[in-house]
Amino acid sequence: MADRGMKKFLPFSSLVEQESYLKKMIYEKNKSPKPKVSTEQAAKIDKILRNYLKSEIYNITFYYDGYIYKVSSQILNLDLNKRLIHLENATIPINSLVDIENNNPFDEIC
Repeated sequence: MADRGMKKFLPFSSLVEQESYLKKMIYEKNKSPKPKVSTEQAAKIDKILRNYLKSEIYNITFYYDGYIYKVSSQILNLDLNKRLIHLENATIPINSLVDIENNNPFDEIC
């Protein structure tokens, strides 16, 4: 929910410079600190990354620039030297991972 103070100044964004500054101010205001990853969560992430299959789709949650993003994608490659995960349409640093889940519901049962 937007802050009333931000709504009150929106009519004054008549100049182009003011509009970009107000958008940047809202973006900076909504940032959150990076969430802590527990040891159990880190072990789960490690297990999935060690045993990933290129044919499976994973739900990946990661932190970037003050925001948490979620993406569903196949893991194409792990670059352990650069500590990067290469997805179909993105590259994510390993240390920015918050959570990773396998989309296959039968992996939990078997």
